[in-house]
Parts: sequence; C-alpha cells; structure tokens
Amino acid sequence: MSKTSVAEVPSVRSPNAPFAATVATVSVMGVLVVGQMYVTIPLMPQLADAWGVPTGSAAASTTAFAFAHAVGSLVSGPLSNRWGRRAVMVVNVLAMSVVTALLPLVGSLTPGVTLRALQGLFAGSFIPMAYAYLNARFEPRRASLALTVVSACMGATVVIGQVEAQLVASVAGWVWVFWGTVPLLLLGAAVSWRVLLPEERPQAAPAGRTPPAGARAALSARVIPLYLVILVGAGSLTAVYTGVQLYGPSDVASGGAPLLALRASALPALLGAVLIAPALARVPASRRAAGALVVTTAAMLAAALGGDDAIALGAALFAFMAGFSTLGPALIQSVGARVGAAAQTTAIALYGFTLNVGAGAGAQVAPLFDRFGHLALFLALALALATLGVLHRRRAT
Repeated sequence: MSKTSVAEVPSVRSPNAPFAATVATVSVMGVLVVGQMYVTIPLMPQLADAWGVPTGSAAASTTAFAFAHAVGSLVSGPLSNRWGRRAVMVVNVLAMSVVTALLPLVGSLTPGVTLRALQGLFAGSFIPMAYAYLNARFEPRRASLALTVVSACMGATVVIGQVEAQLVASVAGWVWVFWGTVPLLLLGAAVSWRVLLPEERPQAAPAGRTPPAGARAALSARVIPLYLVILVGAGSLTAVYTGVQLYGPSDVASGGAPLLALRASALPALLGAVLIAPALARVPASRRAAGALVVTTAAMLAAALGGDDAIALGAALFAFMAGFSTLGPALIQSVGARVGAAAQTTAIALYGFTLNVGAGAGAQVAPLFDRFGHLALFLALALALATLGVLHRRRAT
C-alpha cells in the first residue's frame, strides 16, 4: 500500500449531476453488488453439501469475497485516475455478472472460493468509487445526505443479502441466488452508464506536488486510526451475523421464518438512519463517529448478555445496525476532511480496503468460538477499545 504512486488532483464538483437519480442508482447498485458478499452466510449448509466440505469451511466463500473485495477497492483509485470512476464501476459490474453466472456450476471448495474471490475483486471498486463520485459531484451539504443514504443502503446489504438469499433458496434453490442476480447486474450496469456523468480526462498533478504525495497524506497518522476503526466495525458486523448462522439462539436453530425475522429486525434501524441523516449532518463528523461507536459497543455487549434469546438478540442487532449505519458516513467525511481533496480518492480507496479486510476477517473469527455469547463479548471488547481510541484522539485534538 505504501508504494502507491497515484497522482491525486482535487475533485471538480458539477452542479448538473441529477441528485435523486444518482443517489437512487448508486444505492440500488450498492445493494446488488455489495450484497453478494453476504449471500453465502445463510447458504453455508447448501454450499457445504454442494462442495462436500463441513459447514464451517464454507465460510471461506465469504472471506474470499471480502479479501478480494479489499484488493479491488485498493486498485480502484489508480484505475479511476486513468479511465474515470463511471467506466471503472460499470466495467467491473459487467465482469462480476459473468463470474456470478459461473458460480453455481462448480462442485468443489477450491473453484468455488476462487470464483467468489473474483466476484469480490470486480465488486471491490464500487464502494470507494461511489463515495468518491458523490463527493466530487455534489456540494458538501448534499454530499453528506447522499453519503448517508448510500452508506445506509450498503450497510443494509449485510441484512438484505442474507434475507434475499434465504428467501430465494427456500423457493427456487440456492443456485438462483446467483443466477437471479445476473440480469439485475446487467440492467444496473446499463442504468449506471446512463445516469452517472462521464468525467473529463484526468489532469496532471499540480506543479510542485510529487506523485507519492497523495499516498503519503492518505497514510498519515491523522487518518490511519480511522481505517482501524472501520476495520473493527466491519469485522464485528460480519462476525456477529456469521455467529448467528453457526450457533444462534435455539429459537432460530431450525432456520425458516424465525431466523428470517431475526435477520430482518435490523432493517428499520437503517431506514431510521436515513430519515435522521439531515439532522445528524449538523453534528461534526468526529462526534458522530464517537457516538456511533458507543452505540455499537453497548449493542454488542447486550448481544453477549442476552444472545440466547431471539427477541433480545434482535433488539441488540437493531441497535448495532443503527450505530454502524451512522459510523460509516461519519468516518468517510472525517477521512476526506483530514486528507484534503488532493488525496481523497486514494484515502477512500484505502478506507474501502480496510473495511473489506475487516469483513473478511470477521467471517473467520466467528468459527473460532463455540458459543455466540463468547463471540459477542470478544467483539464488544474490540469495539470498546476502538471507542476509547476515538474519544482519546478527540480530547487530544
């Protein structure tokens, strides 16, 4: 990462970008693309049977997607500087649709995990390029609202992806979780190409600025703690839902409607985050991040104490998602503010990288524990440390 040599230039905002159409397109595509990371969580028993491996081993399909997604996020910055954000987003979605169509055709773990990694690699450009596009096309107040809406939708993918996979698999079989997504990806790529605005040919770096300067700013001590926070937050998100699948409450052990309801219990929290976004935009990003971390830590502690009861766990997941959906936009704006416009694309790409490394690690952390309560307590401690770090830095500054 430290050898990145991308010449960053300040973003040029265009007042002509259609706000509603842009936010709607990016949000829906975010759910389709990023949601593929989480569809394999409820499909682990079916994938294990299809690939002839233990259920816990099937978690590698989520990890492979997330780690490759992180790599895709990291390289999206250099690609966008050469070809433009719109082109990078659309071409990668098209490539992802091809890989998604091939996934149900494999019959063992190694090719399945390989295709999941390719899925993640092509999907990886979407989050950082979407955030960078919104920052570039809208003035700060509208960009804040757009980021919150899109971030909430992408945060919702951890729930929507699982709910959609469980429903489709129960009705049509697990293979249609992937095959049914292919035409949606193709249609979304076409709509994105039409709605998103093309960009001018990248300009040269400003005089006196060497190419590595943007990378140095994006890797400064001012922003590295923010990357670590999203690493812990995203890891906790994936780990807790993987833990629910592996050893959740006995009330939902049989799957079906009870487990579906438990997964869906967090969706209203994400809707609430969107509705209060205009009010939260008035609060400084650092304060929002600190408050969101306090909420997520308390929610995970509640999950550790009451995780054996489905209702108590549903309430804890609701609170956790409410905090996490607020944390993401606050961190994105904090990263952008600390590095400045010249390093924004690289910094957001690094943010996407650490987010997805955390998501991939979380899928592997869950199987290390034998009880959900132990997992949730570990995650609560990790979140508490992140909270203390953010609060300490706020006092120091």
